[in-house]
Amino acid sequence: MKEKKFKSLSFRIMSSIVITSFITIGGIFFAFEKINKHAFYNMELQKATLILKTIEPLIAVDMYLGIERQIDAKLEQLMQNKEILSVQIFQKGKLLYEKKSKNHYESLFVLKWDILKPNSRKKIGTIVLNYSNHNYEQLTQQYTHLLLKMLVILFLIFIFLGAYIENLLKPLRKIANILHGFTPEKKLKIEPIQEKNEISLIVSALNEMQERVFDYARKQKDINAYLAREVEKKTVELKRQLFIDDLTQLPNRKKLFYNIEHLDNDGALLILNIDDFKEINDFYGQIAGDYVLIEFAKKLQAFVEEEQNISVTRLSGDEFALCFRARPSHRTFMRIVNSLSKEIEQMVFHYEENEIYIRVTMGGTLQPNEMLEKADIALKVAKEQKKYFLLYDEKLKIERKYQENMEWVKKLKAAIKEERIVPFFQPIFDTRTKKAVSYECLIRLIETDGSVVSPYRFLDIAQKSKLYPQLTKIMLSKSCQYFQHRDTSFSVNLSINDILDAEMVHYIQKTVKKYGVSKKIVFEILETEGIENYEEVSAFIHKMKALGCKISIDDFGAGYSNFEHMLKLDVDYIKIDGSLIKNLETDVNAQIVVETVVDFAKKLNLVIVAEFVHNQAVFEIVKSLDIERVQGFYLGEPDKEILD
Repeated sequence: MKEKKFKSLSFRIMSSIVITSFITIGGIFFAFEKINKHAFYNMELQKATLILKTIEPLIAVDMYLGIERQIDAKLEQLMQNKEILSVQIFQKGKLLYEKKSKNHYESLFVLKWDILKPNSRKKIGTIVLNYSNHNYEQLTQQYTHLLLKMLVILFLIFIFLGAYIENLLKPLRKIANILHGFTPEKKLKIEPIQEKNEISLIVSALNEMQERVFDYARKQKDINAYLAREVEKKTVELKRQLFIDDLTQLPNRKKLFYNIEHLDNDGALLILNIDDFKEINDFYGQIAGDYVLIEFAKKLQAFVEEEQNISVTRLSGDEFALCFRARPSHRTFMRIVNSLSKEIEQMVFHYEENEIYIRVTMGGTLQPNEMLEKADIALKVAKEQKKYFLLYDEKLKIERKYQENMEWVKKLKAAIKEERIVPFFQPIFDTRTKKAVSYECLIRLIETDGSVVSPYRFLDIAQKSKLYPQLTKIMLSKSCQYFQHRDTSFSVNLSINDILDAEMVHYIQKTVKKYGVSKKIVFEILETEGIENYEEVSAFIHKMKALGCKISIDDFGAGYSNFEHMLKLDVDYIKIDGSLIKNLETDVNAQIVVETVVDFAKKLNLVIVAEFVHNQAVFEIVKSLDIERVQGFYLGEPDKEILD
């Protein structure tokens, strides 16, 4: 019973009132006692100070005139005050006069006061007053007694208030005890309260609520049973959709990923690709193609049925995989591959009186890490070499890289021939007005399907395959032609190799003159970190400036060890390295380098361009550094047309 009372609302309210009253009364008592003691102390201190202020001029005159009898009389008169325990007069550290009281009160404080020469601020002595605590103690005791009486009355008021609230809450306690045993299956009887107040409204509402709860519980029970059945069905369906291929009912690519992750650095993988499957779809129709895939899936499952540790997966349209949960020996793996190959050679798919045959190419790996990637490389190389199967080793990866390089060279040559190398234009903005004032011409390769390929995919290969000069000429020619009749400046990138190539320099001069863009074009010199022959570069700049062209140094500020050589190049713009700009908001060192470059450029009256401005925060920092021009995806991405 005691535990119930402790948890009851009425007990908590009473406890809160008692605790609050104690805290409040105690707080008031200690606060007021401290405040008033301090006030009484200050009052006594002011009285003592007033006494000294009053007597000091009188004693100063007597000391100045040397009337000792008068001084003694004044001190005697001062000692008539019962609160003064003693008074002393010192001159140059020597005690001249002293009077003591016969009272045995305790000292409250000792007050020192300088005696000043009449009509002067010169100190001629010190008067020391020892003040009694008698009056202070009387005042504090009287105040404490009064405060205690008031606090006792306040405490009684709190107790009465608590008892009154306790009485008001009795009906609620009764209701709480009844409701304690409530369940939706058991109806409770709560007697109505005669008195019309909030509690009677609660009783009425509870009775109505019971009826609704019983009705709701009945319906909810039916709904829950239905939902449980539906959730179970949906869970099964979602698992099936997530991990099962709709067409073949085999586990799908996601399931294979899941299985590989749980192999614990064990297992092996074999990928099968149906050769020229598109021809089956084109010749017999997609329905026939789907039929072949379904039947092939069944035959693969039948093949591995006796192998407990192999699962079949459909990876994509015409690709399947055999995942080994335990790594077989090389001999066992090859036995399975050869057996499967012979099995597939004998497969015949009968569709509407037609016999359809298939061939497959396979790639496999016995290495546990990156199994899917390695098996896929083996498959691709097997296709390229027209072999029915290859097992992955590291040489295949290198060969695949060489093959990709050759494919890119072919793709580049075709793009050059078919004029699919084009410039895209990224705007350069004035920092203050946010208006485009120039454009950088950036190379892009357009695929035969219209997709756009970024230069990082092919520029390195173009340089190694000696196709780079052709790309430079195409970019220069198409950019000059585009801006020939447009009233805006533009920049074209040149590598150091372009500048050092006499034939290329001649082509540049001829093209600039042909399109009449010498006053608009800016040449951005790339890879200036690798400059060894500054004289030849300087000669190129001199030739271009003689035509009226302007020069910019790209990627400035990253790694330059000799600014002196850069000064000799007589450039018009410097473009701060993007790796510094994009980290401005997080990298303090980048900010320091950029500030140094800006200060360097300002002293040389160079125009500064910040590239890679990718968000508002970086833009604001660049603006605060007084950088005149900005470029980046935050303001404008490269496009095949310039802004209106």
